[in-house]
This record gives sequence, C-alpha cells and structure tokens, in this order.
Amino acid sequence: MWRFAWKNLLTRPLRTTLALIGLSIPILGVLGLYSISGGLKNLVDDTLEKIQGVVVLRENAPSPVFSSLDPEYVERIAALPHVKNVAAEVWGFPPSVEGTSFMAKAASTELLGRLRGQTQQQRMQNLFDPVILSGQDIPAHQGLQTAVFANALLPPDQGGGRFLDHRDVGQNRIVISRKLARDFAGPDGQPKQVGDHLTIGSGDAAEDFEIIGIYDTGSMFLDGVMITDIDVARRILNVPDTMVSNIYVEADDPRRMSEVASAIEAALPDVDAREMDELSTDFTRLLGDLDKFLLMIVSLALLVGVVGIVNTMLMSTTERFAEFGVLRTNGWSRGDVLRLVTAESAYLGLWAGLVGSVLAMVLVALGNQFIGGGLKLVLGPGLLGFGIGLSVVMGVLGGLYPAWRASRLVPMDAIRLGAR
Repeated sequence: MWRFAWKNLLTRPLRTTLALIGLSIPILGVLGLYSISGGLKNLVDDTLEKIQGVVVLRENAPSPVFSSLDPEYVERIAALPHVKNVAAEVWGFPPSVEGTSFMAKAASTELLGRLRGQTQQQRMQNLFDPVILSGQDIPAHQGLQTAVFANALLPPDQGGGRFLDHRDVGQNRIVISRKLARDFAGPDGQPKQVGDHLTIGSGDAAEDFEIIGIYDTGSMFLDGVMITDIDVARRILNVPDTMVSNIYVEADDPRRMSEVASAIEAALPDVDAREMDELSTDFTRLLGDLDKFLLMIVSLALLVGVVGIVNTMLMSTTERFAEFGVLRTNGWSRGDVLRLVTAESAYLGLWAGLVGSVLAMVLVALGNQFIGGGLKLVLGPGLLGFGIGLSVVMGVLGGLYPAWRASRLVPMDAIRLGAR
C-alpha cells in the first residue's frame, strides 16, 4: 500500500513538487518563528541571571529609560528590613554619540554601517541595539555585590581598564561595551580603547568623555549601555536632580529577595519592585502573546498549503477514476482506496515537513552567523519533530476529502468516468 502510494506520487513529479513547495514554506515560517522566540527567551534568561537584585521602577514603566522616581525613595527603601544596599540610577537616550543621534542611528543603520565599513553582522546587530546612557551613584554602586557592568569588565590583558570609582564623581569619564567600542571606531577603523575619547552631544552642548573601562556582558540588551557618574548623566540627559530613573536594591540574604520586593511595594504603592524571575515571566508571557499573533498569520500560509494539497489530490484522483474502478473490481474495498489516497497525502505532508525543516536548519545556521549580541536562534529536535508532525497532519487533512470522494465511486461508474 505505502509503496504503491509512493510510486503514484513519483508518476506526477511536477504536481508533487508544487504541492511540496506550497506546504514546506509555511512549515519553514512556523519553525523560524519559534526558533526566534526560543532564542529571545534564552537571551533574556541569560541576561537576567546577571542581575541578582531587585529593580525598583515607576509603576507600569516598561524599563528604566521610561521610569521616574523621587530620589527620597532611596532613603525610605534603605530603612526597610533586610535591605543591604541601595543605589540610584538615571537612564536615557543620549542626544548623540560621535555625531550620530539615536533616531538617526535607528533610521540609517544600513547606510552609516556601510560608510563606516562595518561588516554585515555589525550592521544587522545595530538594528537591535540602541545606545543608552546610564548614570550611577558611584559611592552607592561601589558597595553592590552584584553590579552587572562592573563584574563584566574585560580583564587587563584585554584592555578592560577600570570601572568607575570615587575619582570619577562629577568627571567626564565613561565606561562602554566592547560592542560600542567597535561601533564608534576611530578614523583609522580601530575600536575605541581605554584612554580614547568619546563625544556625546552636538554643537555647543557637545562634551568630551574619556573612556576608562570596557566591558562585555555578551547580551544585546546590556551591551548598548554607556556608564558614567549620575550627576554627569543628568547634565547630558537634561534630567533634574529631583528624579532618578530606577533604584537597584540588594537584600542581606538572596533568599529574601521576594520579601524585600513585597516590602518595597507595600511602603511605596506607586512603584514596581521587580525581581528577575518576575521580569522573565513577564517577557515569556509577552513572547507567548506575540507567538500567537504571528502564528495566526502563518496559519493563513498553512491554509494555503493545505488547499494546495487538496487541489493536488483532487486532480490526481480525478485523473485516476479508471484506475480506482479497476482496483475495486479486483477486490479492493472502499477503505483500501481511502487509505491509498490518504497515504499519498501523508507522504506529501512528510516530505514537505522534511524540506521545510532542512530549510529552517540552514537559515537558522546562517542567521546565527550574522546575528550577534548573544542572540542564538534555537532549533532543537523537539521543534523539528513538531514541524514535521504538523506538516504530516496538514497533509492528511488536505487529502481526506479527495480520498473520501475517490472511495465513494461505484467501480463501473469510475471506469466509465475515467474512460471519458
């Protein structure tokens, strides 16, 4: 039965190939969607693992860049039980860096990348990495045990320099990532190094900063951040001293993080005290909603693929009425004909799934060569199995009606119709 079904497909190579293409492309889309989603989830989890404290933001603010808090909250949080360290921060988009504004950078990434001689990987990565300026309360941050950027500083033999300390309070000194050092390379095309200078702002408001340290977290969500003193950041970002963006809090015992977060929200009702597990859950929920929306779009392509299978099998069965009639007169039952046509459509689904999976593996491998910032597209055996299984199910569903139609034919009527 299965061998017979396979030979039937091979006798119509063009129609079989078109049906395979029609279903394999939607399968490729489904696998690509979930590989990107899985890669983003892993990247977020890896990033949040680096942040062990509680981040306090204005209620419902999506990130520190869009948050504003009263600086007096620092003292009120510090007075709560089991709070060990509290450090205020100011975040924002700098007006421009090395003559390139954030908006211009986002709008002309490809053009500027080519003019600077950047590789394709660097130009693609720029799409995901806006430049952000973070101002830290240096004395408070020096007491932190889980300072993300300080702990990610490159070793001295790789030109990491040093992190901000008491000598840098009020000074135009800055720590940048290895990625930003490459993005804002000098006229000779060489990445910025410790001791080089970086211009932030434009015109009369432009200020020159000395680079004192270079870090590398390996995450696109963090490697676009430049760190300087909080008062210097306020001046650059035009932020008054009556506000901070967020407050980073450490507990005296990591196991009390949830307790500390709850105490902060109870004491300050207009803030969100977010643990990293909570942020990871929120992001996973957001990705899930996005997956559902994109899957609805991909489902339209799947529907087109199923229609292609239906069309192929209908044409195939119509052309083979005489064949089915002969088979019925030689003892085949209606169930045998039904199983034959269903087997053919299942073969189409299987091969469409295999083709789509191979294409997805190739594109994911290529994508991982060009997408940086710690993002790695994920395409494991489970996801591949899901794609192939989905394709087989779609193929079988597409072949049910043609199979039913072929099986309902009376033998002599089938021979007479096929002879026309």
